Amino acid sequence: MPQGGLKALEEMDPLDILAYQYDSVVNGVELSSGAVRNHEPAIMEKAFAIVGYGKDVIEEKFSALYNAFKFGAPPHAGIAPGVDRIVMLLRNETSIREIITFPMDRNARDVLMGAPSTVTEKQLKEVHIKIDMPKE
Repeated sequence: MPQGGLKALEEMDPLDILAYQYDSVVNGVELSSGAVRNHEPAIMEKAFAIVGYGKDVIEEKFSALYNAFKFGAPPHAGIAPGVDRIVMLLRNETSIREIITFPMDRNARDVLMGAPSTVTEKQLKEVHIKIDMPKE
């Protein structure tokens, strides 16, 4: 949710607009992060327009939220605490990798699970994904 609401989106440079966001930080370590969600349809429409999307995209991809807000769903916010980071501080560890049970390597691979891995055509078909590669 932009600070200043619709007026900010209409009158300010988008790069200068601040949001209603918050973090909980202890000794320089972010323990949780959250924000007030955009809950006004007019603001949602303007924000999407700024990045090049029309109302049709909002109605197609975000219809549940968009319709709820059109019918007066109350404002909402959320916060997500990083329990693993809290444990890291309590254990006086310097790296979260010491706390996470199965950390990924530097290439974002989970060595224990062998992920990411290749998927089969059958798996792609089950989730309705088609890959079109250009012919070389």
